[in-house]
Amino acid sequence: MTMEYKSFTYNMVPPLFAVCFIEGCPQAPTCLRHFAGTFIPSVIHTGSAVYPTALNTGKCAEFKPLRIMRGAWGFDTIFAEVKQKDSTRLRNDIKQFLGGHGTYYRYYNGSRLLTPEQQEWIISLFRNYGYTDNLTFDHYEDVYDFS
Repeated sequence: MTMEYKSFTYNMVPPLFAVCFIEGCPQAPTCLRHFAGTFIPSVIHTGSAVYPTALNTGKCAEFKPLRIMRGAWGFDTIFAEVKQKDSTRLRNDIKQFLGGHGTYYRYYNGSRLLTPEQQEWIISLFRNYGYTDNLTFDHYEDVYDFS
């Protein structure tokens, strides 16, 4: 992993992300839910949690791998060389993929993180339209994968 565990803070955890405190879970050392649970500040007393019933089959049904991903933000760079004739069609394809007009603009403006899978899909779309240069997003950062 490229990110040090010590750089983690509980502020990184999304509000509805369930954390885990199950003692003895065999997957705990590699689980993001268990990892996040070890960082809960003493002022937090309630929230979403994984229940022990998640281990009923012997393997946690709520396991979330502890993974660092290369997140991306913003579309200005990738759209910089796009011909006007392709711009509307590219935007519409991306809007459909990302879930609509408002969601698209949150990604476009860099206020929402693009996962590696989303980045790959968008870059593939641009290649299908014949674009091969500057297929990068505005900003990249290694982040914990809560997606």
